[in-house]
Amino acid sequence: MKNAFTKYFIYILFLEIIFHFACFKGVDLLSSLFITLVAVIVSVLLTTISSLIKHKLINRIVMRTLIIVITLLFSAELVYYCIYESFFSFGAFHFAGALVGGYDKIFKTIFHNIIYILLFIAPTVYFVIKIPTADFVKSECGIFSLLMVLCTCYLIVFVQFVDTGSNNSLYNLVHLKNLPELNVKKMGLFASSALSLERKVFGFKPKLIQDEDILNNKKTYLVDKSDKKYNINSNIDFDTLINNAPNDTVKSLHRYFASQDATEQNDFTGRFQDYNVIFIIAESFDEIAIDPILTPTLYKLKNEGIIFNNYFAPKYPASTADGEYMLEWGTLPIIGENYSLIDMVYNVDPYILPRSLKEYDYKTYVYHNYFGYYNLRSTYFGTLNFDGHRYCTEGIDTKCEFFHGSDIDLMDQSIDDYLTQDKFYAHYITLSGHGSYDNTNFVAEKNLDRVVNLPYSYQVKYYLAANIEFDIAMSHLLTKLEDAGRLDDTLIVISSDHTPYYLSNKEVSSVSKIDRDNKFDRNRGSLIIYNSGFKDKVVVDKYAMNIDVLPTLLNMLNIPYDSRIIIGKDIMAPNNEGVAILPDRSWSTDKGSYDTANGEFYPKVDTVDDKYIKKIMNEVNSKYDISVSMQYNDYYKYIFG
Repeated sequence: MKNAFTKYFIYILFLEIIFHFACFKGVDLLSSLFITLVAVIVSVLLTTISSLIKHKLINRIVMRTLIIVITLLFSAELVYYCIYESFFSFGAFHFAGALVGGYDKIFKTIFHNIIYILLFIAPTVYFVIKIPTADFVKSECGIFSLLMVLCTCYLIVFVQFVDTGSNNSLYNLVHLKNLPELNVKKMGLFASSALSLERKVFGFKPKLIQDEDILNNKKTYLVDKSDKKYNINSNIDFDTLINNAPNDTVKSLHRYFASQDATEQNDFTGRFQDYNVIFIIAESFDEIAIDPILTPTLYKLKNEGIIFNNYFAPKYPASTADGEYMLEWGTLPIIGENYSLIDMVYNVDPYILPRSLKEYDYKTYVYHNYFGYYNLRSTYFGTLNFDGHRYCTEGIDTKCEFFHGSDIDLMDQSIDDYLTQDKFYAHYITLSGHGSYDNTNFVAEKNLDRVVNLPYSYQVKYYLAANIEFDIAMSHLLTKLEDAGRLDDTLIVISSDHTPYYLSNKEVSSVSKIDRDNKFDRNRGSLIIYNSGFKDKVVVDKYAMNIDVLPTLLNMLNIPYDSRIIIGKDIMAPNNEGVAILPDRSWSTDKGSYDTANGEFYPKVDTVDDKYIKKIMNEVNSKYDISVSMQYNDYYKYIFG
């Protein structure tokens, strides 16, 4: 009995430690103690199961199956993490299809992590050959029951009393937040998976944590005696809203937004008022795809438009769905068992561009060269009252399978829908840039001859070839607009949905002008805001991300909005400092980057005050917690009805 327990314990602890080194390059003392206690509990459970099954053949079948399942869990989670930079949750089945046709990426990831996977498999082979038998005797039954109780008590003590001081403490991760990566790092894969399953079965809504320093903000716009103007809705009376709040959570949200400074209006306020808008969410679009020879149209749009040097499109767990949500709603997504784009589609939000522009007599259209059922897009866009919406096989006649489809077909078959409208908004979600980047990518194959001699890996060549398709589509768009006399009165906006995660950091760096082999610069994206009549040379070095695009455009289009109640901020506003936020609450500004995984700050300037680091940390945590609470509580309905 003790022999069986010892073997199971060594096996579980071995898997957890190897897994931590594979994902996090090590394990700290507090995490190792927590993981050890969990390993004891799991080992007692395995030993108990083995002891209860008296039939030898059935015992061997059950225990071997459990051991194989456990090994597959660790191996699959490692591969998933290396691809998505997050861990699988039981709410992620909506997006499991994103790897269809991406077998090359899976196999490539397995190959790159083969040593770790072989280490997972090695003890499994031993157990499959020789499953330890376990038979309880009365004395051992008492010992193991006591061991189970003690370990459980110690875990409770750890969570409730030992690690409670920081924003991302064990206490907060268990009771208040949903951060899968930090859960695994601090608790181990077994405990994190159990927590994910429990939350999926019983439901979980992260609790709202308020920072008093933020709530006590004096709102500088109220005491400003200059001629500055702010994007604010003076009809919103937060005092009345707070007094009439239906519950404490909504009251806390009102208090938070009442404490926020409004962003200043600026030289771009109303600059493109009444312009047509073409908004493109470009699949896996990265700066490395912009080249004067290979992609001349994208190069023109980038360099003749407003140039954003520090724009980020971090890859959140739901990849395109999260990137799309942030661009469209200006809010950080829910991470964990729910997904914002799918679960929050019926929420009130007057600021989403197709809704707000319809108030100004725009005709609105949405197009995507993949299936409308994926990510429930046809349902989602149906709630936004587009005047026209078409998807692959539903109005867009193109080959679309394995997450590939021609952007040329997408553009050519849709432009005529809106060119003759007085004012139009066209919303595109492209597909040509999607992985995999190999000979299964029939879109990239069309343009491969133009990149075949470049000094890059074949994956990079296929990525560049796929984006040549996007560039040609944009060339067709510009030509059509110009021929119709609509180019000068049309604003073109292109943003990445996320990083090209089918490429490794090393592969991206091989083309990039800067080293992208770190978690911050790896999450850089590309933002293009272009109008042919705008000739000013404007370069923006401020740090920004996809949640900032919506308020930036609202300001440029002169659509009244209250900047206090949108999580993203107008990039052009002088009083917006700018920050890029990663899924694990790490962040980057012009002064430096903070990594929550190791608690390290990496300065970009000579002197950075600790108070500044704490201030940005508190702001980032508040942005996350408020974003989630807004979505679960459909916050805007309490303001706009």
